[in-house]
Amino acid sequence: MKNDFQKVVRAVDEIKDAYRSGLQALEKKDLDYISAKETNLLDGSVNIDAAVEHLYPESNRWDYVVSYNGKAFFIEVHPATTGEVKKMIAKRTWLIDWLKNNAPALNAYPSTKTKFYWIHSGKNGLLKESPEYKKAAQEGLLPKSTLQLK
Repeated sequence: MKNDFQKVVRAVDEIKDAYRSGLQALEKKDLDYISAKETNLLDGSVNIDAAVEHLYPESNRWDYVVSYNGKAFFIEVHPATTGEVKKMIAKRTWLIDWLKNNAPALNAYPSTKTKFYWIHSGKNGLLKESPEYKKAAQEGLLPKSTLQLK
């Protein structure tokens, strides 16, 4: 196997065939939001949402996991409005449960301190004065415009 991330992904039945090198698992529309400081440190990526959609069609599934320099970044590219905060929390809750129950090897893989990243697609419409903004901040899920892996 090429690297530890690839081994970990292959150990998770539900996503074992979804590993892609670099950022190749990301949808083209999402590549504008995510970059790597040093592309040679990219260990690979998985489109979790696409890989498990048939298993959990009604669930609020998380988009991606990317490994950079031996650390996992769990990334959701999603509109940022006050009405989407509950959905983002539900997506993260789904991911945490899925990692714990269905992907323990990936759950144990080293991650960044932040671990979960909400990258807003389009304009950030999450008003700072809103209760939803405060809830997102409490949850550690404030959206960012881009993510540079480093």
